[in-house]
Amino acid sequence: MIQAERILLEHALMDPLNERFVFLSDSCIPLYNFSYTYKYIFSTPTSFVDSFADTKEGRYNPKMDPVIPVDNWRKGSQWVILTRKHAQVVVKDRTVFPMFQQHCRRKSLPEFWREKPIVSDTSKQHNCITDEHYVQTLLAQEGLEGEITRRSLTHTSWDLKVNREWERRGWHPLTYKYSDATPELIQSIKGIDNIYYETEGRREWCTSKGKPAPCFLFARKFTKPAALRLFNMSAKGLPRPDE
Repeated sequence: MIQAERILLEHALMDPLNERFVFLSDSCIPLYNFSYTYKYIFSTPTSFVDSFADTKEGRYNPKMDPVIPVDNWRKGSQWVILTRKHAQVVVKDRTVFPMFQQHCRRKSLPEFWREKPIVSDTSKQHNCITDEHYVQTLLAQEGLEGEITRRSLTHTSWDLKVNREWERRGWHPLTYKYSDATPELIQSIKGIDNIYYETEGRREWCTSKGKPAPCFLFARKFTKPAALRLFNMSAKGLPRPDE
C-alpha cells in the first residue's frame, strides 16, 4: 500500500502546480463544500498528519534500530494531507521505506495457524501495520515534525469488537450504512472541535487561521447507499454539508 502511495505522489508531483496532496478512501465523504475545504487546507503552510508516539502496541521492530530509533517511531491515520515539500520527502526516501520492507512482514491470521507450523523466529512475521506508521515515522526521522499539524482532517469512528477468539480482538472502523446517514450524524461529526491523544496526554484544539474551527473536513467509512442518501438530502434542500 505504501509503495502504491509513493507511486501516486511521484506522478502527482510531475504537475508543478500541485501544492497539496490529499489521501482519501473511496468510503470518504466531504463534510463541507470545495471552497471551504480548499481555504481550510491552505490556511496553514503545514501538512496535516495525524502523528503521535506509539508506546502501547509493540509494533516497532527492534531490528530497525539504529536506522530508525524507537524515539522516532510514530503512529497515526494514513489519511494525510501533505505539502509539496513533504510529498517530495516521501518519494525520495531511500532509508525508512526499505526498513519497513525488511522488518514489517505481515503475520499470518490466527485461522491459518492450524494449517502452517508456527514460525520459531516470529520477528520474521513482525507486522508494523505500515500504513499507520510510515509517513509519520519518516517525517519524525527527517526532523520535520515542526512543519506538520499533528492531526488528520478525516474523521473515523472506531469500535472495539471482541471476538470469541481472543486473538482476533482489535479495533475496527465503523461503517455507516444507509440508516445511519442522517443530518444529525453529520452535524455531530462537524461539531468535534478537539482531539485527545492518550499516549502523549495531548489535547489538540482545532483551529484554522488561528481561530477555533471544526476538526474534520472529511468522514469515513460510508457505504455507497449511505453516501447517496446524504447527497439526495442535500439536493432536496435539507441541511447541506457546507452549512
